[in-house]
Amino acid sequence: MKIRQKKWLYAAVFMTSALLLTGCVSKEERAVKQTVSAELDQLKNPDKKTIEKYLSIRELFPDKGTSEKDNGEGSVDPDIAQIFTRYFKDFSYTVDNVKIKDTKASATVTVNNLDAHALAEDYTAAALKKRITCDANPSQVEFSLKDSYLLLGETLKKNKYKLVDTTFDLKLKQKDDTWTLVRSEDLDNQITGGFLTYMADSDLLPPQEVVKIHFNTIKEFDTEQLNIYLSLDSLLDTDDTYSSSIAHAMAEQIHACFDFKILDSKNNERNALVKVQITSSDFKSIVSSYQEQLSGWLQTSQAMAGGAEGRREKERQLLLESIEKNNASTTREVDIALVNDGTSWKMQMDENVALAILGGVDNALADVSEDVE
Repeated sequence: MKIRQKKWLYAAVFMTSALLLTGCVSKEERAVKQTVSAELDQLKNPDKKTIEKYLSIRELFPDKGTSEKDNGEGSVDPDIAQIFTRYFKDFSYTVDNVKIKDTKASATVTVNNLDAHALAEDYTAAALKKRITCDANPSQVEFSLKDSYLLLGETLKKNKYKLVDTTFDLKLKQKDDTWTLVRSEDLDNQITGGFLTYMADSDLLPPQEVVKIHFNTIKEFDTEQLNIYLSLDSLLDTDDTYSSSIAHAMAEQIHACFDFKILDSKNNERNALVKVQITSSDFKSIVSSYQEQLSGWLQTSQAMAGGAEGRREKERQLLLESIEKNNASTTREVDIALVNDGTSWKMQMDENVALAILGGVDNALADVSEDVE
């Protein structure tokens, strides 16, 4: 009998405690939480209207001047809306704390979503690569706002991101017994896990990473892209057909030999030096081979019989063959300067860097330019 009475006593205490705890959450606090939940639930599977409501599309990429309303219907482009559906596909949240004072309230919210810092790094690296590649495109066009979002979508699709927690406060106000969310200027940044903050960080990609992206992109260029990017067609002032043949042969050489290794990096707030070891085709060796073959040919009867025009054609042939048959490479160390303009680190492509990538071709061709013109 005593045991049964104890059980009833324990049950009564438990129920009383539960009622007391429930009573600690006021009606208004519950109303605030319900309002916050109703708002954030929309982000779990956002449609175009939700994107328009919660995100200023232009704010995520403020350096792009075009309007987000570019589909003629006064709404977000469907392709962009689809990107945010992917962005928030694992989105979840908890409402941790509510404070109410008169007709104003704040709710502390913890959202769980993809790692916005890692995404910002990957996107910024991809955007830099895209810009470098555009410089090697004969029909380059301006990188638009929509292009930025499509690249963000590609980055999201390509990579898998861990989930992280972000905690922030939401402001609410009450009018006619109804709580509504106060939309702050920072709302975009908060619900995307700080993506805007990370994108605005000028040190997001450190100097050595910027150099690495540049050179890895050059390594991936085909011969036509190398020709355009390095302006190889302009190295010889000859007729178009011959100049094109020489440029293509030089591009093939650089494509086969180019490599790099980052040795050191030093930087202060706005300036940096990255020491890089660059390997490229040895154009001095090419010219040496050309001059040796030319010297031998000039001693033959064919050189005497061919006249000035015949000699000119043979010189061109020998130079082209020397480039095509070359197997020699050269390695040199260069200090690459970078400047932080407050947006990002910018690599300075000066003469020493270009000379290293070109394997000394400028100086080498100066020795033969009179022969082949």
